[in-house]
Parts: sequence; structure tokens; C-alpha cells
Amino acid sequence: MTSLFGTSGIRGSAKELLTNQFCFDIGRSFAKFLSKYNQRGKIAVGMDPRASSARIKTAFSIGLQKENYRVIDEGIAPVPAMNYILIADPSFAGSCMITGSHIRTDHNGMKFFAFKEEILKKQEREIKKIYESVKGRVRFKPRRLKLEKSEKAIEAYKEMLLGIANPPYPKWKVVLDFGNGCQSKALPKVFKKLNIQTFIINNSLRPGDLMARDTDAVESGGAFLDKLQWKVKKEGADFGIAFDVDGDRGVFIDEKGKFVPGDYTGTLISKYSETKVIVAPINVSQVVETIGKPVIRTKVGSPYVVGAMKKYGATFGFELNGGGVSAEIMMSRDLGSVTIKMLNLLKKRGGSLSELVKTLPKFFIYRVKVNCPPRFNSLILKKVRKRYKGIKVEEIDGLKIWLSKAAWILFRPSANAPEFRVFAETKTEEKAEKLAKEGINFVKSLIK
Repeated sequence: MTSLFGTSGIRGSAKELLTNQFCFDIGRSFAKFLSKYNQRGKIAVGMDPRASSARIKTAFSIGLQKENYRVIDEGIAPVPAMNYILIADPSFAGSCMITGSHIRTDHNGMKFFAFKEEILKKQEREIKKIYESVKGRVRFKPRRLKLEKSEKAIEAYKEMLLGIANPPYPKWKVVLDFGNGCQSKALPKVFKKLNIQTFIINNSLRPGDLMARDTDAVESGGAFLDKLQWKVKKEGADFGIAFDVDGDRGVFIDEKGKFVPGDYTGTLISKYSETKVIVAPINVSQVVETIGKPVIRTKVGSPYVVGAMKKYGATFGFELNGGGVSAEIMMSRDLGSVTIKMLNLLKKRGGSLSELVKTLPKFFIYRVKVNCPPRFNSLILKKVRKRYKGIKVEEIDGLKIWLSKAAWILFRPSANAPEFRVFAETKTEEKAEKLAKEGINFVKSLIK
């Protein structure tokens, strides 16, 4: 196996990759990794409401127990809560979230936390090495598993969010769209305590209702947000927020029902935060360079953002998908804290969300993707290099070709799924769309 971890954690087919034996072996591997660093104590395990999550959690937990770790079942919980429990309760040695995030519902995955933060890429490599030494050595044996159940992760997470809030807020109306995912366990109670009038949609936790919402894809402005945009306008709400399944990223909708890209909310928080350096992946809009702070670019994926924040002393970093990392809270992606920070910013600045967004220069990113077997990736990048000429080329993650000072196109193979993505940014929406579609058509011709 050449690639075990993707941009953030392990992801793949629930049936083909995440078998009981694989999950058992990964459980043993994570336990051995923690033991190597003398991290003794309990291990918290949470999950999203996917149909396969409970089975995966069981097999993974049996692997942890095989290595003599006490496992605490946190049930359905947001990803950031599974990190924050390590900060709130030092008796936990580590934690894991069983989630496929935005990927198709018949796939799933795992995210790992240790040392009070999301594990870094070098630690993923260590776990992979341990896995290769233990896989298949002990046969997985199905058994009825009784785990200690708790909601301490969610309770600690809610208290943290309330702690960074700055009430009282204006008499806002807010629509919360949870995508039938994990934040429906936390945010409604937080907003109630903040005395903000809320309208809640898509808060079912039935596996069949789960919405595999990709918050950095162009379709996020379409079908998956139609209901939220309609609800914001119907209720005369001040804004709406759409969360992804596991609750660590998402996007805002302004009072006019208009989609606000995640890189704009991230840039606004960066502008008014105390961070002297901003960290953002290569696919984030150039709007972040316009606010006068140095920007460190990384590969796509929250572990890369976290690693660069630690290296350069940044206190805030963010991704195109709307997920932000706040060093003063925890070193992993969390839309919950981004939400509270946006509430605080809107209160401080006054006015509407659309007016706040208009304080930034306007750029347009168009994003498209196509199913692509990984064997084509190197060929595509080689052909792209020959076809596209620009004033500058960046190779941080894929190929980003600057066609002018304000226009670029990025060709990037996905590390989470057999997909190839093309991003284009220009000063007009029409040009960005045309550039991205030309790029993806070129990719399609090479796959054929």
C-alpha cells in the first residue's frame, strides 16, 4: 500500500478498504503509536452518522483494546469536539473520529488526534509504518463490544464555544443547515444559550439522510445549498451557515441568500485577528494577499496548515472549504469556532454580512472535478506543463499556473479519492468558469 493517508486522515471504500481486519489493525497501530510516546490513558472514539460508521468504530475499538487501552464511546460528535476533549480532559491519551466527511456515502474514513492536536504528516507516516508491521498478524475476531458511553466531548466543546462568544448579540435571525450531520448535536444548544433566534434545517441523524456536502466544490452553490438559500430569504434571516457532515468546515450565506466562499470568511477573520502571519493552502483565493499580512502557502489539507502554523508562529490558518484553525483554541480545523468569531466580528463591525464581504476585493474561483484513476495523474501534470504557459508556476500541490497577476489555474489530483480537480481564479466570474472548464476538458481528453 503506497498511500494510506490522504490530505487529512484515512479515507476509502467502506467495503473494500475499511474492512473489519483493516480497522482492527489500524486500531492496534494507533494504540502502539501512542504507547511509543508514553501516551497512556483513555482513547475517545466518535463517529458521523454514516451507515458503516458503527461497524468501523467497533472493529477499530477492538484493536485499541487488544493493546490494553480503555476506549470511551463519544457517539455521534463533531470532529473538533474529538480534538478538544484532549485539551479539556488530560486523562485522554488520544482520540479518533470515524468519518468520511464530504466523500460519497458508501465510503468512510478516520481522523486521529494526539498530543492535544490533529496529528501531523510525519506522525501519519509513523502510524503507516506500524500498520505495515502488524497488519494481518493477529486475526480479527468479531465479538459483542460494550464500550463506556459518554458525551463529555460534546459538552466540553459547547462550553469552549460559549467561552469565546461575546454576547449579547443583535437581534439576529440565523438559519443553521447541518447537512444531517454531527454539528446538530452541539450548535443548536450554543445558539440557544446565546439568545440568537435560529431556524434549523437538515438536522436528521438517520444514515440514509446524510448529505455528502463538499464545501469547496462549485456545486456547493447549487443543489446542496438551495434549501438554505431559500430559507434565509423566506425568514428574512441575517445570514445562514451550512456545515459539512462532520462539522469542521462549511460556508456562510448572506442576508440576500448569496453564497460566501470559505476563503472570504477566512480572510475576514485573518484581517481582524491578532495573527501576524496567515497560513492557507495553494488553492485559496488571492484575496488573502490583499489584507497586508504575510501569507504562507501549503499543500491542501488541514495537517499541512497545522504544520505550517507551528513552524511560522501563525495563530490563524484556514482553507478554501471554510474550515479555520485557531491556535489559541486547538490545532485542528473547526467551523464552530469560525462561526463564533464571525458572530463577534459582525457585532463589532456592525452592518450586514454582505456589506462586510464587500470590504474585500472581488475575485472569482470556479472549481470542477472529474473521476480519474490515479495512474493518470502524473501524465496529466506532464501534459499540463507543456500546454499551459504563464508568468509563474507553483508546484506546492499539483501545478498552479499564473496566467497574469490576477489570474491563475490550478491542476491538482485529489489525495482522498480517485478524482482530479481544476481550480481557476480571475477578476470575473465568466472568465473563471471558462478557464476552469477548458482545463477540465483537457484533463478529460487525457483520461480517455
